[in-house]
Amino acid sequence: MKVFISSLNVPIGYTTPSFPSLYWPLGHTSSKFSSSLLYYSADVWRFTVLWFLIAFSGVYVVAAFIASINYLIYSQRNNYGGKSCFVTILMIWCTYLTSGLFIATIGGSVVGLIISAIYKAGSMTMSTWIPFVWALVGVLYDISTSYSNSSMTL
Repeated sequence: MKVFISSLNVPIGYTTPSFPSLYWPLGHTSSKFSSSLLYYSADVWRFTVLWFLIAFSGVYVVAAFIASINYLIYSQRNNYGGKSCFVTILMIWCTYLTSGLFIATIGGSVVGLIISAIYKAGSMTMSTWIPFVWALVGVLYDISTSYSNSSMTL
């Protein structure tokens, strides 16, 4: 019986799990859960960046949609319209998506490298849930610092 799984003890025949691999850990003897562990730093980094990209793009798409609706309401009130309205909405979407994906790539890379180094230093393996949770933490931090009062306290 193996009590401690070390990142130095990569199992023979180990293959990196497919991307999401979010299996519910109903016990350490579950075969799906034991096959969804990350041993290598490159895999930890890749999973973290992909989860950051998914989470941040979802939040920034919602924000771009809300900004577009607000601009449409504003333009109808002030009798703007035509081609300039479409161009402005297109610029809103491009700006939001570009900045969201840029922030997600940089943030996911930094967090992925840090948690990979921490797990390697402790000689531990990482569940595929850890990058997912860190992406949620990153999105919640981004949302909380978007308010002017909270960014001063954080």
